[in-house]
Amino acid sequence: MPTHPVGPIRVSAHIPAPPDVVFAFVSDTRNDVEWCQNVETVEMVEGDTIRPGALFRFHQHLDRPGGERMQFDVDVEVIEMGEGSIKWQADDRFQRRDITLTVEADGTGSRITQETRAVFKRKPGIAKWVYPVLARRIFTRQFRDLAALFETRGHSG
Repeated sequence: MPTHPVGPIRVSAHIPAPPDVVFAFVSDTRNDVEWCQNVETVEMVEGDTIRPGALFRFHQHLDRPGGERMQFDVDVEVIEMGEGSIKWQADDRFQRRDITLTVEADGTGSRITQETRAVFKRKPGIAKWVYPVLARRIFTRQFRDLAALFETRGHSG
């Protein structure tokens, strides 16, 4: 199957909570429904804990121009885990994404950084240039929502 890679997208933000608390929360993708506006449901379909080989299924949506909502499922597998870092592979009908997320100390809280490398399954056309802009906007909003969640709830996530 032909593939069409898109350059990496990197987003970083300060989260007002200790790194171990932030990492425990974000590494369990079942929590994504609380801070990722486009994720509607997440279920663990393989495994019983967050570790390499665990597989999740997301049901999510993207709002298209004109108000049309596109819904789809994404399979997300934990590929690697380290102290304060996790790597997932997300696969849906449009693309495969390799996502690396790290959480480290940053002053009074944490610095969360996500790098995403996407490969479209079909020739993306204009999406090759639009995708990085939209993805960066979505990831930035998600991190803003995550920071607000920790601000509201305190350090418990």
